Amino acid sequence: MDCRKNHDELKGIWQSWDEANKMGFRDKYGDVAQLLFVKPDDALLRVTVCFWDPTYRCFTFNEMDMVLTIKEYSTLLHYDFRDPLRIYWKRNVDFRGPLGNLMELPVDMVKARLKDKNGPCISWFDIMDAMGNTSGDRHLSLFAFSVYGLIVFPKAVGFVSVELADFLFQIKKRMNPAPAILAKTIISLNFIRRKGDGCFLECAQLLFIWMKSYFRCLYKRFRQLFFPSTRPIEEFLESEWPPNQSIKEWFRTLVH
Repeated sequence: MDCRKNHDELKGIWQSWDEANKMGFRDKYGDVAQLLFVKPDDALLRVTVCFWDPTYRCFTFNEMDMVLTIKEYSTLLHYDFRDPLRIYWKRNVDFRGPLGNLMELPVDMVKARLKDKNGPCISWFDIMDAMGNTSGDRHLSLFAFSVYGLIVFPKAVGFVSVELADFLFQIKKRMNPAPAILAKTIISLNFIRRKGDGCFLECAQLLFIWMKSYFRCLYKRFRQLFFPSTRPIEEFLESEWPPNQSIKEWFRTLVH
């Protein structure tokens, strides 16, 4: 299954909604759905990984250190959390129950549909089927579950980790998702840097926006400094940027 197809199907669902549905989603989950429309530059991400220092957990470009921050990621997501330091806490629970409740399916049926993809996962096809039978808040929740599972925390193409059902539950309680996303990004950067493979998959869209924001924007719709009152992802998408470069060209840009 092509992961691009999953993205396109999610984008199609978002674009089919009226403005009231979109506003309702933003009120509950912030701007995470806008990541569907962000296409990361693979060459830039591959080069960026090479400048990551796993020991100090920062990027070092020509003796200048750059650090990913919770505040920046929180502002990017434009999420109205009650407490910015209220973070996701992975609970020792059977996630099949929350998933069954989310999909309005008996736990036994959920269990039968799970696949082991380095952990229990549910198929995107099953989620789409459940979305087709729901409306209102549950429909929005399933969409958010899919965006986080297929875009932000991709585990296997076409599958979503069942653990994200509890993650979503905590977001609905106004937990700030940014620290968990940032932690996963750092873990992925450390792993890839030490492994020696420049390919970056986890939370790639947010890292790409964060990195690209330090380059010149051709059309100044996008502000480099992220202010809570702005919608940085939306501004990023509406801005005009210099064309993508090759890996060699990005190396030259980042070392000077």
